Amino acid sequence: MTDDDLRQDDAEESSSEFEKLLSEQEPAAAEQTPEPRAGDQVTGVLVQMGETECFVDYGGRSELPISTTELSDAEGELKHKAGDTVTAYATGKGENLRLTIKQRAQGKDTRVIEEALASGMPLTGTVKETNKGGFVVMMGEHRAFCPVSQIDDSFVENPAEWVDRKLEFRVIEFSEGGRRLVVSRRALLREEKERQAVETRKTLAVGNVYEGRVVRIMPYGAFVNIGGIEGLVHVSEMSHQRVANPGDILSEGQEISVKVMDIQNLGQGRSERVSLSMRALESDPWDDVEDKLKPGEWYDGIVSGLADFGAFVELLPGIRGLVHVSALAEERVYHPGDVVKEGQQVSVRVIEIDKQRKRISLSIVG
Repeated sequence: MTDDDLRQDDAEESSSEFEKLLSEQEPAAAEQTPEPRAGDQVTGVLVQMGETECFVDYGGRSELPISTTELSDAEGELKHKAGDTVTAYATGKGENLRLTIKQRAQGKDTRVIEEALASGMPLTGTVKETNKGGFVVMMGEHRAFCPVSQIDDSFVENPAEWVDRKLEFRVIEFSEGGRRLVVSRRALLREEKERQAVETRKTLAVGNVYEGRVVRIMPYGAFVNIGGIEGLVHVSEMSHQRVANPGDILSEGQEISVKVMDIQNLGQGRSERVSLSMRALESDPWDDVEDKLKPGEWYDGIVSGLADFGAFVELLPGIRGLVHVSALAEERVYHPGDVVKEGQQVSVRVIEIDKQRKRISLSIVG
C-alpha cells in the first residue's frame, strides 16, 4: 500500500468520525427549547446566583438573566437558591432577552398590557381609589378596574385600606383600545398558593409543626393555611380549656403554630383533609394535677356544663371534674339544672382523682 493510499484511508476515517460526531450532536440540538418571545412564560432552573443578576437554564442554547431583586423578599433576602425551579416571563428580544417575574406598564404604551393579556404575565399597578364595586388601578397612564372580589383571596372588609398599595395583577380583559381594562389579583394569589401546596405536600407528615395563618373561622373550628394547604383546627383541638366559640380566641389573619394530627387523601382535591391542633403544642394541665388538687379538699370552680347524670365543674384551666347528680344536694335531685346553672361559681370537694383517665369525682355536699 502506498503513502497516498494510507493518506486516503486516514482522510476517509476522519470524515467518518466527523459525520458520526455530527449525527450524535444533531439530536441534542433538536431537543433544545426554542428561544422564547416577549410575553412567553418560561420555566427553568436557577443555575447561577449573582449580586445583581441570576441565570436560568430553560433548556435553550444559553441561560437567561433575571434580576436578583426579583428573587428577593421585601427585606432584600433571597427567596431562592441555585437548583430551584422558577417560572417567569420573557421580555425584550435578541441580546436584550431576559426574564422577569414583575412587569410594569409605561405611559400610554399598550404593548406590555397586550402581552400580559396573551401570556398571563403579571403586571404591577397602584391602587388609586375605590369606586362602586371595586378599585381603580393605575398601570402606567392606563386606568384599570379591579372588582372588590378580585383584590384578595378572602373577604375584603375595608376597601379603603387597599388604596395607595402597589400590587401585582393579572390582566383579564383589554378592549376598546385600552378604554376597558379589567385586572385581578386573586388569580395570582391562587396560583401562588397552589405552587406552595405542591412543595408542602412533598414533606407534609403527621407530627410536623407549622406556622400558619387563620383564613376562615367557623362555629366548629378554624381553617389555617400552612404553606398553601388549608387544614382544620377543630374547636376541641384549640386548647385544653373548653372553647365555646372559636372567634373568642382566634381572628382571621392571625398567625399561629399548629401540629399536624391526621392526613387524608393528600393531593386529591376536595377530598383532601388535614387535621391540625393547637392544643397538642400546649403543656397538658393534667401532668401536675395531683400537685394542685388533693382528695378531701374543697375548691372553688365554675359550672361549665350540665348533663342528665350531673354537672361539670372547671377547677383549673383545662381541668374539669364531675359532680354526680347524687352529690349535688342532700335531697333527691331530678335534674342538675334544678340546683346549679352554667357559669355559676360553686364550692366543691374532691372525692377522687383518676389521672390516667383524666377524671375527677366531685361533690357539693359535705
